[in-house]
Amino acid sequence: MRQLRYKCEWYGRTLVIVDRFFPSTRRCSACHSLGPRMDVSVREWSCPECGVVQDRDTNAAVNLRDEGMRLYWLVAASLPPGRKTPTVIKASELEECLLAA
Repeated sequence: MRQLRYKCEWYGRTLVIVDRFFPSTRRCSACHSLGPRMDVSVREWSCPECGVVQDRDTNAAVNLRDEGMRLYWLVAASLPPGRKTPTVIKASELEECLLAA
């Protein structure tokens, strides 16, 4: 985490930290429905709602990217004109970030 913060500051980027309990693995990236809890050994699963076969890691990566972008734009849209986005956005502190804007 320290290295990610450092690199983001170095390149002028924003690090978005999604909540650790966000259901990235069991949420279908196609229809956004929540699937059942799965054992870590399950590598592929089929969505009970839309039937899409999901690779566990790829699905989680897509969900985390989408949630990170949603959080980023939520904060960016709430800033007054001319104000830069913070270097770190934490989902757990999102209410504080929005109030500080």
